Amino acid sequence: MLRDFRLPIIAVALLVLILSGCFFQGVPSAMKSEQSTSSSEYVRLLPGELFIKEHLTNDDLTLKTNLKPATSNDPNVAKGTETLSESLGLWMLYAVEKGDQALFAQNVEIMKAYDYQNGWIAWKAGGENETPVTTNALVDDLRIAEALYMAGEKWGDETYIQLANEIGKSIVENQSREGLLVDFYDPNYKVASDSLTLSYLNASAVQLMEKHQQVSEELNNQVHSFLNTLPTKNGFFPFSYQMGSKEYVYHQEVNLIDQLYIGYHRAQAGMASPELWAFLKDEFARNGLLYGRYDASTKQPMVPYESPAVYSLAILTASELKDYTFARDLYERMVRQQVRRPESEYYGGYMDMSQMDTHSFDNLLPLLAERRLFNEGTLQ
Repeated sequence: MLRDFRLPIIAVALLVLILSGCFFQGVPSAMKSEQSTSSSEYVRLLPGELFIKEHLTNDDLTLKTNLKPATSNDPNVAKGTETLSESLGLWMLYAVEKGDQALFAQNVEIMKAYDYQNGWIAWKAGGENETPVTTNALVDDLRIAEALYMAGEKWGDETYIQLANEIGKSIVENQSREGLLVDFYDPNYKVASDSLTLSYLNASAVQLMEKHQQVSEELNNQVHSFLNTLPTKNGFFPFSYQMGSKEYVYHQEVNLIDQLYIGYHRAQAGMASPELWAFLKDEFARNGLLYGRYDASTKQPMVPYESPAVYSLAILTASELKDYTFARDLYERMVRQQVRRPESEYYGGYMDMSQMDTHSFDNLLPLLAERRLFNEGTLQ
């Protein structure tokens, strides 16, 4: 008789667990939630976050560039345990998107311990390479400042605003030229770049800097106007702009990451990119996927691979454009590249299984995009 009564009791208990979200650890749709540090609400733990924390985090809590240990003799290349300001900024943006104050505060301390000099941030650090990095990267500094402003406004923390202001001041003093911004600044030689990589131009970050009185209204308007009036050739944006000659540089081999960063930054600033967006949607409708690189003239793919970063940026852009159906379709294609088997050592990672390796960029961007889709209700 006891056995007869236990079965319904167990069934009811399991039902309660399912309804409360307390599932078995490791199952994608059954990730136990974690409590927010700022409220009593719970947020879904995403497999990608677990992978990053377990496999792409150094002992000092910086993020590795690659899963596999590696070094490079080229000072312009980051490998292995070296960490990127790019990764730091994306991780900070994710913490804001998630509402994770503890994760954000942790990375602010990492930023301070990083090669940080009065608002200037080295583009890479750590690893075994003893050659010091002497340049920053505009795109990364703008992203970090954007995250700090967002966090400061979200959580009412003035110290984050002050740090973002330091970054804004450094950019204006050292990387402002002819009413625009340039790629990098070398404080050792006091030399700035003479070109602007167009995917670097984050107008929403500049707008926040103007809001907090770190850039002039004139500079903010010029950046916005420049981004809004970018020319296209056969539907693709140029790669860069040369300050001296005032010429745009186009690449014959088009990297969709570059194109989508431009499209995303334009969408954030309220600008449509109809030619690029039509190409992406047509390509996806025709082939069911997006390749990483295309020929600028023929618009045929030049590589056989897909990129989780491409899908992530397309998702974020679709979210800004409120194209939610396309965002979900892109997401469903993107996660095919993710390790979704809970029993796998690399569960949650976007792995290149042929190399048994991955890059932080290809995990942070998908995680940010996925969190955005949950927050806006596109994913349940």
